[in-house]
Amino acid sequence: MARHFVSKKEAKSLKESLMEIGIIFPDLPVEIDERKGEKCYFVDGKPFVYVGRNVIPTLFLLNEIGSDSMNVTVDDGAVPHIINGANVFAQGIIEMDQKIKEKSMVFIRNRKNQYVGVGMSTRSYDDIMTNRKGEAIILVHFPGDKIMKTFYS
Repeated sequence: MARHFVSKKEAKSLKESLMEIGIIFPDLPVEIDERKGEKCYFVDGKPFVYVGRNVIPTLFLLNEIGSDSMNVTVDDGAVPHIINGANVFAQGIIEMDQKIKEKSMVFIRNRKNQYVGVGMSTRSYDDIMTNRKGEAIILVHFPGDKIMKTFYS
């Protein structure tokens, strides 16, 4: 199916889905591309939201619009590993939103507030920040992943 603009009803549904994970999506013209049961919503030719098993905001959306919640800031040593698809370990986390619970979608950024990944927390804020060892976030989106290779070239 070719890329086409979404209806107002579908745009509203997309905004509501993003609001559930803490992202306020502005009123912008949105296009959709569907491939093998996966959807990707585009703004100005850039993939902004991927929909497969989950609704995943892409790094394009996060770096343009940002998020007021569910942010995790990592140290500079962790960034290259995350960009290459490695999960995030508690030792590399500098700060994080206190509302994060186990299985929360989180938005990973560097010290300069540039988003470098999206993941699912494996533990709560309290557990991660108290017990500073082990895996804390499983990556679901990063530069060069399947989403980017499939929908952005």
